[in-house]
Amino acid sequence: MDKTMLRPLVFDILRRTPQTHLHAIENEVRQKVEGYERGDALAVQEAVWDLLLQGVLAPGKNSLNLHLPFVHVTEYGQRCLEEETIAVYDPDGYVARLRADTEGKMSVTALETARDALLAFQRGLFRASLVLLSRAAVAVLEETGSAQAPPSAAGEPWRVELVALASLAHQETLRPRLPEAERETALGRLFLFPAQCRSAYTLLARPRRGRASSGA
Repeated sequence: MDKTMLRPLVFDILRRTPQTHLHAIENEVRQKVEGYERGDALAVQEAVWDLLLQGVLAPGKNSLNLHLPFVHVTEYGQRCLEEETIAVYDPDGYVARLRADTEGKMSVTALETARDALLAFQRGLFRASLVLLSRAAVAVLEETGSAQAPPSAAGEPWRVELVALASLAHQETLRPRLPEAERETALGRLFLFPAQCRSAYTLLARPRRGRASSGA
């Protein structure tokens, strides 16, 4: 079984039991999943290990159990779980959401660049994550025709946000620049990006359809 299918169950367990044990997590997942096989335990372990590398989990449960296989949700991880920003830890789910939110209109280039931004974030490469997400934003602005939007559209919050994101790693001449990068900044940008893309591909399209109809 793929760990992407098991990851949401792990998240749910950690929300309810933030101080736990690797075997306890695996046991609870096994009870919830129909058709669970012995080899699936490795997929659960991989999902937990990903969260350890990303700072959502840390070794230890209390002062008497400070090491693996005991784990606990960090303060940062707790915020992620509560605010549901944990979604950015699922690359396939993130791309699926972008594709669904834009009704399949987002290009493969923009989708894969956003996915690479997420993978860079997971590896702690926050500056690289912002640079890649900035490139994805440029692609979205160009694909939706909003890079040179008319003045009436300039005040749309989604466009302002996407332009700001694109500007993080690009000057007006499109020459590169290196953005300031922190975990919280990159996380926030990744979390907001799908909603910005949804607005870009839907709200901007409505007047175009209207103009096409009136012209007919």
